[in-house]
Amino acid sequence: MFEREIDFVASRYVYPHLLGLWNPYSSILVKRFSLAQISLAPPLWPQQLPALKILLLSDIHTGIFLKPAVLCLIVGSLMELEPDLVAVAGDIVTGQSSDLDDFLGMLAPLSCAPLGAWYCFGNHDYFDGNPGAIRKKLESVGIVTLANESVVVEHGAGQFVLGGIDDFILGSPDWERVLAANGTPHLLLAHHPDFFYQAAARKIALTLSGHTHGGQIRPRWTPPLVRHSEFCLDEGAYAHQSSMIVVSRGLGSVGLPIRYGADPEAIWIEVHSTAGAPHDP
Repeated sequence: MFEREIDFVASRYVYPHLLGLWNPYSSILVKRFSLAQISLAPPLWPQQLPALKILLLSDIHTGIFLKPAVLCLIVGSLMELEPDLVAVAGDIVTGQSSDLDDFLGMLAPLSCAPLGAWYCFGNHDYFDGNPGAIRKKLESVGIVTLANESVVVEHGAGQFVLGGIDDFILGSPDWERVLAANGTPHLLLAHHPDFFYQAAARKIALTLSGHTHGGQIRPRWTPPLVRHSEFCLDEGAYAHQSSMIVVSRGLGSVGLPIRYGADPEAIWIEVHSTAGAPHDP
């Protein structure tokens, strides 16, 4: 809790005064960024749906530590892979909605994905009390926010339900609203991975999360110095009952402009139905 309060105060009241003057994390991001890849066949995924290629980004944290040119380079290279859908799992700003202003043009290519670019709120998106401004700014470049909402997405000859739930810590998550319009989502955007067991209880096939930064500072062979998941869902893929989750370490940095042992990443996810999943030879 103390660490969270320090993060809030620095992100909200200190870093904005240095915006544009100090970008110490950008060189680390360029050197250490990687693209992880995983292929999944969630048991509850719609049968006979064509393989779905998802680009998962999280925790970009535009603002004090990041240079727009660096984000532009990374987004451009990722979109050359031609994902079907882009999922951005929260914390797109560091301390306030205005952090986004110099980065919107760099984020715009994400909306070129055929099935769209989608966003859910994270805790940092609430630090200045104006998440609605973030929604509007993202909409201006074609990125749609889902906050306790869902949509039906057509894919090939089939369809799936995509949902997004509000932030676990500072938002107002409402499962009834998430489920009301289109039934149970097959794919859920949830910034905080500790939503996972609630999602599994509601038979959601696949949840995509961030928030943890993989610990951000993680000495070799040890747990994270600061753990952000009560259930130790620090990074990677997990399964429970018939549900699955993928947790990204994310792109950005908060608190300190460094990462160690938990390098920045995006994740390329290929989702197959169990009927169409590839088999080992």
